[in-house]
Amino acid sequence: MSSRTTVSAISNPLRRAALPLLLLSAVSAALAFTFTLNKTSPPPNGTGLPLKWPAGTIRLRLLLGDAATLADGSSYNQSARAAALTWNAVLGSAQFQTETATGNPVADNEVNELAFGSTIYGRDFGGTTLAVTTGYSTGNERIEADIIFNTRYSWDSYRGNARFNGNTLLPDIQRVALHELGHVLGLDHPDEAGQSVPAIMNSTIDNRDQLASDDTEGAQSLYGPPGAPANDNFSNAIVLRLGNTRTLAVKGYNTNATKETGEPSHADDGGTNPKPNPGGRSVWWRWTSPAAGGVTLDTRGSYFDSLLGVYTGTSLGSLTRIASSDDINPGVVQASTVTFNATAGTTYQIAVDGFNNDDGLGADNAGITLNLTFDGELGSAPGITTHPADATVTRGGSVSFSVTATGTAPLAYQWFFGDSPIDGATSATYSLSNVTASQAGAYRVTVSNATGLVTSNTATLTVNTPAPAPAPPGGGGGGGGAPSLAFIALLAALGITRFCLSRHSGPCR
Repeated sequence: MSSRTTVSAISNPLRRAALPLLLLSAVSAALAFTFTLNKTSPPPNGTGLPLKWPAGTIRLRLLLGDAATLADGSSYNQSARAAALTWNAVLGSAQFQTETATGNPVADNEVNELAFGSTIYGRDFGGTTLAVTTGYSTGNERIEADIIFNTRYSWDSYRGNARFNGNTLLPDIQRVALHELGHVLGLDHPDEAGQSVPAIMNSTIDNRDQLASDDTEGAQSLYGPPGAPANDNFSNAIVLRLGNTRTLAVKGYNTNATKETGEPSHADDGGTNPKPNPGGRSVWWRWTSPAAGGVTLDTRGSYFDSLLGVYTGTSLGSLTRIASSDDINPGVVQASTVTFNATAGTTYQIAVDGFNNDDGLGADNAGITLNLTFDGELGSAPGITTHPADATVTRGGSVSFSVTATGTAPLAYQWFFGDSPIDGATSATYSLSNVTASQAGAYRVTVSNATGLVTSNTATLTVNTPAPAPAPPGGGGGGGGAPSLAFIALLAALGITRFCLSRHSGPCR
């Protein structure tokens, strides 16, 4: 395939700007995907955050045609819809919604349109460009994106390797739409940022006709994966541990997260007269300081305008705020940062939320990077010196498993049956009484402190069935014994003077 066949994206940094600008991509040090960034708002350099859609529906008007004449039996509109559904399957907080129409696309009408054209609203495609995505935005938020497919090419729809007529590409509209819809979402070309990675978002079309992992990870950095994050609620906060280093960086999402009843607002809005910003999509982490020392937390590397709050307390209703932050540089650097002095053994509750600008679309949300730096003593991570041992018990009996561990106190224990934690089993010994057959299986325990966590070897519990009780002694041959004197006395008292005992049927004689 010709390496000169490319797809491109043009993006307007400000709505109704006279001329569009091609924005530079952000390059992640660890991942190859890149984004179209806000480089202009506020002037002169913008926030540097990706341009993306708010949570909800991204409506697409398909103006490509409904005649089912393509190689795979689809129409142009159906092929574009299939590409949109492919993206929907991996996205959390945003979903494409398609509708078909007729007519010509219109620039800057706050409607996202897909159409064929010989120019891009009067501008030449140039070179061997197959399609172009245009865009409008305010601040970090996209408000319109159109895709124009170049009519210079004879378009088809098919799966598998790219096809040619001689040296001329027969472009597959579904895979090109898949690429261009990535631009609509805010992704850019990783290969043009000097990185080599398999991706539908590379600038050169090849034999790939589905999303690669890099495409999915890039889109989920902006919109999260499907479903709510595991640490949405305070009670499910993820525990942070430093290990043998004083710095820690963890990843997460607040896409599809919620704010619980009774949950505080996590930072002031930073205005002239600061007031608590309501947020609305918070997630939680939890960290216990191993010693006294200074702590710095920040959200640098996150892909949205964040709020950060740090608390002590064991429930939402008993939280005491220790520190909070909206922007590092108000309106410009929209990551958050706090510093505070930690007390040894104190557990700190950490909330990351999104700034809510009261536009009716809820709190900002995307991928999170939470960074923690500690300058105190780390203490020693737990280690297990005696692991729980296998045990055998008779059904109805009792048994205990024990572990011996070292490490900086306090040590926390959690026993597991199979892969499930056992409620209340949080000491160095776990005991069972009146054991049943259903309790046979594998047991293990985790031991943790502020520095680390270790898991024991698995101990197997075998439950034996008790031997059956011996049968009572028999009454002699013939199967029937003589009646007792007490039994005869009872019959006499009842006026019964004649009876018989027999193994045989028939009248008593």
